[in-house]
Amino acid sequence: MKKHNRNILQSIHKDISKAFKRIYWFSYLKLKKIYLSSKLKKIDKFKISILYPTRERSVKFNRMLNTLIDNCKDPSRINIMLLFDTDEPELEKYKKIINNEEFKNLNFEIHIKDLKNHAIRNNYLASISNSKILFPVNDDIVFKSKNWDQCIDEEFSKIRIDEPYCIWTDTGQKYPYLHSDFPILNKAWFERLGYLSSEIFNHWYFDTWICDLSIRSKKFHLSPDIKIYQFSAHTIKEEIDATHLRITSNNNAVKDKKIWDESLPIRINDALKLLY
Repeated sequence: MKKHNRNILQSIHKDISKAFKRIYWFSYLKLKKIYLSSKLKKIDKFKISILYPTRERSVKFNRMLNTLIDNCKDPSRINIMLLFDTDEPELEKYKKIINNEEFKNLNFEIHIKDLKNHAIRNNYLASISNSKILFPVNDDIVFKSKNWDQCIDEEFSKIRIDEPYCIWTDTGQKYPYLHSDFPILNKAWFERLGYLSSEIFNHWYFDTWICDLSIRSKKFHLSPDIKIYQFSAHTIKEEIDATHLRITSNNNAVKDKKIWDESLPIRINDALKLLY
């Protein structure tokens, strides 16, 4: 077979595989949601921890909080766990925002600790949280769904809360049934694995790791009723700031891609841990 023809066949095979994957997961998650909804007898109310490592982004924090509170059914059970470095230059600005009257019904925790990367920071917050629901977020998101917290209650009431599980939010992906940028997990996920996401990366792949384990274990479903929008600095130049520039320095994305490719055996093994 000529090289040219082989490449065409390989391309066709790749396209067919992608199409099959999309059809499979779209159908599977649609049917799973229908099945789980049919079994739902009552909706429990959960305490929700928002895991929020942050640095030099008090303005974005304020933007996020406004959308969170505007679309929240019961803010009194929302616990926002902030994590700062010891040299955080905007700490007083964050504190001033927290003390605004409009946020008085939210619960805030401030933690100050120097930790190496994004996953370690989130895992630390998860380890000290006493909530059953753990929602890691970024500074650059806004909440789009009304009563998003009530939607979380409903989705996690469809499964056994004491078993590892993940709810995928709709983050505007072209194929939301293949990936979620901001998945929500229960504490049982952390307790089973000892982490929310792997700490082996420099910064990236936090959500990708969670979604990969979700797919391999099928311990997840998609909730299109929980919508998140991200003002990504990768596509919106006005969002570029000192924190973004620091994260994207030193070729970390390329380094993390190599780590990701080499991590397949770990991902397969850890996905199995979610099942047993």
